[in-house]
Amino acid sequence: MPTRSKEHVENSFLLRIEDLWKSYGRIMGVAGLSMKVSPGEIHGLIGPNGAGKTTTVKCVVGLLKPDRGNITVFGKDVNKDYSYKRLIGYLPESPALPDYLTPGEFLGYVARIRGVEPGEETRRKVSEYMSLFELDEYENRFIIELSKGLKQRLALATVFIHEPKFVIMDEPFIGLDPDGQRLVKNLVKKMVNDGGATLICTHMLDMADRFCTHSTIINKGRSIASGSVDAIKTMAGLNPSNTLEEAFFKIVGVEEVYGVPASTDT
Repeated sequence: MPTRSKEHVENSFLLRIEDLWKSYGRIMGVAGLSMKVSPGEIHGLIGPNGAGKTTTVKCVVGLLKPDRGNITVFGKDVNKDYSYKRLIGYLPESPALPDYLTPGEFLGYVARIRGVEPGEETRRKVSEYMSLFELDEYENRFIIELSKGLKQRLALATVFIHEPKFVIMDEPFIGLDPDGQRLVKNLVKKMVNDGGATLICTHMLDMADRFCTHSTIINKGRSIASGSVDAIKTMAGLNPSNTLEEAFFKIVGVEEVYGVPASTDT
């Protein structure tokens, strides 16, 4: 039976993290985390506050440089080959938007730096995504004038405007109305069905249970469970009919998350 080359195996993962370490002085952000995301996955990255989720994501997209460890996206070392950035979309937890540009101006700028053909193609994309995210009527307003929910819609439009193959989002549904949530989920599903993948950092365990196909639970900077959502429930000694939230607390522990004993019965 023929064997796959190492390069083929590496490229079978859209994201591969091996033994990632990152500290902030004496504070440890990530401590030996390993995980991977394959094509076709909607992958939830979940954990208690301070577990290392945002640090991990910032290392993946190049906003932080790891102390040590390896990260590859589309088989490219993120610290050596930056070409992968045109293939990904990224939404930080608190997007920084320029106050005194209009939504259309900002989308056009993002489209160009993400590799969309300048000129007519960029104008077409801006028009398409302004309409898709229901921002048309705010075309001539400054971003500073938009509500929090509209700013979130605009930030999400920048994630998808260049049609990435891998999307990384940190708490994408916070402040987003149900129509906006449905739109983003449909865009993610289409991308995944076309062979892409997404990584979602979230505290919304009920959403992750319903929407994600796979998940990685991290705690104190380490991955402590990873696999399909049903597999994680099995790891916790539960059935698929149980919730991901129940599995999460079984694996991490109520005391670890909230700092209180799991039971207060006397």
